Amino acid sequence: MNIADPKYLEHLRDLPSGYLLDLQADNDYIDEESIYWVLHERGLTRQEIDQKLRRRRNSNWPRTYTLWAAARWITVFNALIVTYFNITGFYQILHSDHAFRAPLLFLSVGSVLCGFFIGSKLTTHLYQGGKSLLYCGFPIPVGFVELQTGEEILKDKAAMIFRMALNAVVGVNLTLFPLIFIYIMMD
Repeated sequence: MNIADPKYLEHLRDLPSGYLLDLQADNDYIDEESIYWVLHERGLTRQEIDQKLRRRRNSNWPRTYTLWAAARWITVFNALIVTYFNITGFYQILHSDHAFRAPLLFLSVGSVLCGFFIGSKLTTHLYQGGKSLLYCGFPIPVGFVELQTGEEILKDKAAMIFRMALNAVVGVNLTLFPLIFIYIMMD
């Protein structure tokens, strides 16, 4: 029991209640009393916590980390398809003599800049990616936090920068796709 450990309690207090309940429902060897303590501080009674745990353990729905893993892979797959579409569409814009070629190229540059901004926001997105891991970065995680201990796990600098660049490419694809799609439909 770690109720006497203020650092561990502070770590648990930083986590949302859903994460705490999932952590407790999925792991048999966890300090349940500390989690009960933190949830009790949030106004839940022991009976409410037990009821929510029972509901989570008996639910047919997959856990949030399973849904996030599926969302990550779907996003990566779609990003690959959209990247091909964007490259071929941008190539068509560059080699066309369309009346709106210059404005489309200007809007493309603006879309790329907005995409890098969105990609940087995706890199800072936090979500529960594993049973006991909090991921930072979507769809490609750049860092992890162990939910049971609060320990931060970072990749080496080169891998982290590469992952951040991949997230930026996903953001660029999101913003460039509508413009390229409109051009293809106009042509």
